[in-house]
Amino acid sequence: MRINIPRVYGESSKEKIIRSLALILVFAAVIWAFVKNNQHVVDVLNQQSAVYDETKRLDKEDKKFIVSFTKSLKDEWGLTCRIQIYGGDFVVPELDDKTLYMGLAPSIGVAELRFPPLMRTALGPDYAEYLKTTFLLPSFEQDDWPMAIQEVLVEIFKKLESLNKGAKE
Repeated sequence: MRINIPRVYGESSKEKIIRSLALILVFAAVIWAFVKNNQHVVDVLNQQSAVYDETKRLDKEDKKFIVSFTKSLKDEWGLTCRIQIYGGDFVVPELDDKTLYMGLAPSIGVAELRFPPLMRTALGPDYAEYLKTTFLLPSFEQDDWPMAIQEVLVEIFKKLESLNKGAKE
């Protein structure tokens, strides 16, 4: 396979150099735009996945735990889970009737926890508020909110398991 580099034409050597530099500049601009577009696509995909962390504070183990919880939630109850951590303010995205959502903005001390309708009915209307005020909001002051996320997920899983055992009996 042979790559043909376009030949640059010009009346003088100075014009050839200017045209060559312009051609290189065009290639560089296309490559830069391609890289920027790919970064944007990755950001969008991250926001739509189970874990999105703008703060980059969650380590691999934290993310592995969250993904494990998400998989268990999907396998056991057919629900999805989205956890989004923002560096600043945020807006809760559109959620379907099968998505558990946790949105955190530690820098401004805001937490949002939304259960799907069926889950909200099973756990009780005040359960999300209880988890926010007991685990999430205090964790911002101590700056240990990555651990609080895990504690909240464990509490949710325990509560769902206890409800599931009670229904089987």
